[in-house]
Amino acid sequence: MKRRTPAFDYKLIGILIVFALSLAVNLYYCFQKAGFHEDEYYTYFSSNRSIGLYQPDREWQDDLTILTEFTVKPGERFNYGLVKLVQSWDVHPPLYYYIFHTVCSFFPLEFTKWSGLITNLIAFLLSFFLFNRILQMLELPDYLRLTILAFWGMNPQTVSATIFIRMYAWLTVFILLCAMGHIAMIMRISRESWHVNYYTNLISGKFDLRVIGELNGARFVVFYLIPIMIINFLGFLTQYFYLFFFVPIGFCFTIWLVFWKNDLKKAAYYVISCVISMAFAVLYYPASLHQLFGGYRGTEAAGSLFDLGNSFMRVSFFGGLLNDFVFSGLLLIIAPVIFILVIVHLLRTNAFSRKNVTRDECSPQFIILGIAIVSYFLLASKAGLLVGWASNRYEMPIYALTIMLVFVLLNKYLAKLNNNIALAILPLLAAVILVKGFIFDDNVLFEYREDIEKVSYAAANSDKTAVVMFNPATPYNVWRLTDELLEYKEVFYMDEENLQIITDEKVKEADKIILYVADDEVQDKAIENLMLSADMKEKTHMFSEDMWNSYELTR
Repeated sequence: MKRRTPAFDYKLIGILIVFALSLAVNLYYCFQKAGFHEDEYYTYFSSNRSIGLYQPDREWQDDLTILTEFTVKPGERFNYGLVKLVQSWDVHPPLYYYIFHTVCSFFPLEFTKWSGLITNLIAFLLSFFLFNRILQMLELPDYLRLTILAFWGMNPQTVSATIFIRMYAWLTVFILLCAMGHIAMIMRISRESWHVNYYTNLISGKFDLRVIGELNGARFVVFYLIPIMIINFLGFLTQYFYLFFFVPIGFCFTIWLVFWKNDLKKAAYYVISCVISMAFAVLYYPASLHQLFGGYRGTEAAGSLFDLGNSFMRVSFFGGLLNDFVFSGLLLIIAPVIFILVIVHLLRTNAFSRKNVTRDECSPQFIILGIAIVSYFLLASKAGLLVGWASNRYEMPIYALTIMLVFVLLNKYLAKLNNNIALAILPLLAAVILVKGFIFDDNVLFEYREDIEKVSYAAANSDKTAVVMFNPATPYNVWRLTDELLEYKEVFYMDEENLQIITDEKVKEADKIILYVADDEVQDKAIENLMLSADMKEKTHMFSEDMWNSYELTR
């Protein structure tokens, strides 16, 4: 008997092509990244520090002293106890730093962007396939699923999350896991005798439904609540903003169980399991209570959350970031189009007739997920720091689901007019926005290409005398210069407000000084004092960056 040749799985091939293109775009910008945000330096320092970075006055520090505070020393690899301790002194939970420290432990004494980029690329890979799974579970049309995946995977803000060496790429992973777990529970309970097997065939894309009988308490706990508890535990320990998604989706799910499904037992099991998972997280990391309710960021975020007066300003600001950086300004067109399409649909149908309301239009998974997405966006808008375009970081973990919500709504009502219109317009719209975002708007963040020239200059002058004048009120801002300072064998540190004559012989005898000086009221006097002490006649301004200027002093 002749064997039948298995047919190609065109859906899987399509997903893999989109993934390959998305990975290629993210990798391209990984190679383009040339510098670091100050918080990225803190990621390296707080994950790998040794005795603690300090800035002495009128003393030299060699490059190894600086290097060992940003990299793992050979004898301190996989030192998770120190990582946890250091984070307890700050305002963040430790899980992301564990992951980052693990990667750094394979490259001791190497300060490289690739430690952070590899960490985030792993998160991107996980997020891509989790997001694909969510789209499968929601039973979206294949063309829409591919469009959404491509638009998110190659979006400038997804790339920005990948190259920003902080915890937001990993927070995306746990928010998507949380969404997937809740969708699975909703769909399983909605289809009384069916089990949504979302633990298998994750990559193959098969949506496997198997009859297993009634979902009793034991099955509900083992197959659904324990995974949700693990996700909650890990999500909370990654970033506290996880609560902004988990609490709304959990609240809506509980309300749905009680009032729509009349299942008080499952609701009680669910609430108790969530409380237990949070209790375990706090017991593992007791510092979280102080960081949330007593630390400066927790107090600041809580004050902003409950300050109703700033709500419109903050939501407008973060809405502007979403429009400008994710949709390249076109959301202001897309949103009114969706509104008009909804109105047209309501006018064409008897919107108040119960028989015209389809099961698809009332799917609880879409409603609950939509409320959670909007809630996270609003809460993060209220709690996030206002730091210009860099504030995108707080919303990045929800951008995937936000993109899905926009495209699902647009497709839903376009398809009601004509399915071919949706099939033609949505991929084209996604392509136009991406091209505009990359080529015309330059929306990829955290590249710092301007640092290439600064680091190259430092490398070319690595044999010269390097002097750093720091502001004693903010000495930690020296971190912003790390990639430049590591090019020198040693650096002479000075308190900028100490105007005594400099007596160090190596400084006085230098033929050229590369000076880095922080912003301060006495900056000019401090430079004049250095030039007088070292008998320097010429001062040439080289570069400016946040809070710092660099000069070349010559005789």
